[in-house]
Amino acid sequence: MLSCDSEKLQETLLDLQRTQERETQLRIENAAILEGVSAMAGANNKRQVFNSLLEVLRKFIAFDNAIVLTRDDEASDLQVLMSTVMALDLSHWQVGSTFNRCINGECIALYSPKDIEEFKNKSTDLLNICHSSLITGVKISSGDAMIILMSSEKGHFTSSCRRVLNRFRPLLERAIIDIDYRERLQSLVTARTQELIHSQQRFKDFARTVGDWFWEIDTDYKFSYISASQIANHLIDKDNILDFFDGNEDFKHKFRSQLQQNKSFEDLEWQLFIDEKEQWLSFSGTPYYNKHGLLLGYRGTVKNISVRKKRLFDLQQARQQAESANKAKSQFIAMMSHEIRTPLNAVLGLMDMLSSSGLKHEQQQWLGQMEQSAHLLLTIINDILDLSRIESGSFELFNSNISLSESISLVKNQLQPEANKKGILLECNISELIPEYIFADKNRIIQIMFNLIGNAIKFTDIGSVKIVAQKTDHNIEVSVFDTGIGIAEDAQDNLFNPFHQADGSITRKYGGTGLGLTISQLLIKKMNGEISLQSELGVGSCFKIIFPIRPAIAKIINPEKKISTPLTQSLNILLAEDSPTNQLVAKLMLERRGHSVTITNHGEEAVLKLLQCHKSFDLVLMDISMPVLDGLEATKHIRKLNISIPIVALTANAMQSDQFLYHQAGMDGFLAKPIQPEELDLLLEKYQSLKTIDNIISP
Repeated sequence: MLSCDSEKLQETLLDLQRTQERETQLRIENAAILEGVSAMAGANNKRQVFNSLLEVLRKFIAFDNAIVLTRDDEASDLQVLMSTVMALDLSHWQVGSTFNRCINGECIALYSPKDIEEFKNKSTDLLNICHSSLITGVKISSGDAMIILMSSEKGHFTSSCRRVLNRFRPLLERAIIDIDYRERLQSLVTARTQELIHSQQRFKDFARTVGDWFWEIDTDYKFSYISASQIANHLIDKDNILDFFDGNEDFKHKFRSQLQQNKSFEDLEWQLFIDEKEQWLSFSGTPYYNKHGLLLGYRGTVKNISVRKKRLFDLQQARQQAESANKAKSQFIAMMSHEIRTPLNAVLGLMDMLSSSGLKHEQQQWLGQMEQSAHLLLTIINDILDLSRIESGSFELFNSNISLSESISLVKNQLQPEANKKGILLECNISELIPEYIFADKNRIIQIMFNLIGNAIKFTDIGSVKIVAQKTDHNIEVSVFDTGIGIAEDAQDNLFNPFHQADGSITRKYGGTGLGLTISQLLIKKMNGEISLQSELGVGSCFKIIFPIRPAIAKIINPEKKISTPLTQSLNILLAEDSPTNQLVAKLMLERRGHSVTITNHGEEAVLKLLQCHKSFDLVLMDISMPVLDGLEATKHIRKLNISIPIVALTANAMQSDQFLYHQAGMDGFLAKPIQPEELDLLLEKYQSLKTIDNIISP
């Protein structure tokens, strides 16, 4: 009985001794943990924190090396945050089942790490220093973390080591958080410092290269900062920025007013003279405030804009000179057009009269060639005039409801004789999908078609010319195909430039100015369309124009064709013309058509003649450019006298803007010189019809 009690007493004493030893061990460990926390708190960098942690752990666990791994999210690999072996700093660690258990709070001792999944692909250097390891992990706010203690001895880490490491988990967590925080903070500080250095350097570079003067003043307008002591060779020796403008009170007042508004301002320009040289400075500024919204002053820049001002002045002068030159060119072209058209009117008129004077067949052929050359000269004049008007911007389209198919057919019919003469096929295919009527400028559509189809016939000797018109989406597409000489690829780019042709020999062989395609392109652009070319030398060409469909304003009903009867009414015409040759031509052309002509030499004679007997005349053909009194002023006088006789301008000034002036002056129509027989017949027919109607109303 006594021996049993003695044994129990011995066991109790042993348990008490073990408990006291554990308490002593815990006190030592707690003191070590506190010492470690204190050491980490006083550490200046993450390396010191890491070393402090390892110092505490080495007192209780023997190991050779250690490494701390972290990751930001569960999908990433672990990366080295700190290690005792520099060669391992850049290594990556994949997370397998063992590491997952550690991250979730377990403490695992590995007796043969190389057999574990996470260690299999590691370098030989690592496996040589890691024959056993002790691993545990923690979860921190920025992700997951692990610490691996390594030993070069196999089976080195015991269960006691695992217990100690578990005991030190709070210190471990604190250390890893501290290291991670310092790592991130250091990276952020480094990045921000680098950005600040770059920003400062950028500002210095800008300030050095832009040539601006930076200034800052307080609320009393006194300088608190100046980037340079002088600007534009002008020394800044004033304390107050307003004193800088002494001698220029107007600008000083303007500058003070800008500051007093407490608003940002830009490009306040100041002109000054330094050493008798003009200088221009441009001031910009803005108010600045403290964090409580209190105004502290103003800061801004000054730019020396003297060079820019001079360049602007030079540009303005160059523009004025260009405008003057362009105006002079337009005036010259208009004058030359008038001066060339006036004698050309006589040439064409007399040739027309001569053709009906009973000439021999051979003489008729000569006359035909002369007339063809004269018409070619007229075409060249019209092309140059058109190009000048389009380039100067004074050109406008005059749209109306037109039939595109009729316009294309008209051109085809007029050019058919040329195709027949060369023995080539001229065919036209117009899609029924194209609207019957569109809103466009008929004359310009016809002009473009004449240029494209005429060129195709001109440069085709064998084969055919085909016109295809079709509707594509909301556009009209017209293509002109030919089997002519074609155009080399290197010549196609410049083909639409004025006065340019694919080959200089073309001008000698085929004639022309090279303006037709240029004018066609400009006209198409005016219609918001485009023109393109596909061509192969020796095979043929295809010119294609595309322009948007503008619907007709109102539906056009084709009037029933009336059977016209020849007009036999003879007109009494008053002709106001200063050129004797043109008087002769016009008189012959009118009298040959059965009309009576009375001639006056200038506008004043025409006004006096109408004052005497205006009721005896049916029509006035009024030249514009005449001595004593020109056609416009004469027409205005006639209208002021309430004489309502029809007056038609007969002139070589053929611009659309000129026709508008004629209408404003009170004229009823326009007939261009040289007088074309077809146009003259249409004009006379109109006034013969009016006279017939008047005779029916008042017999």
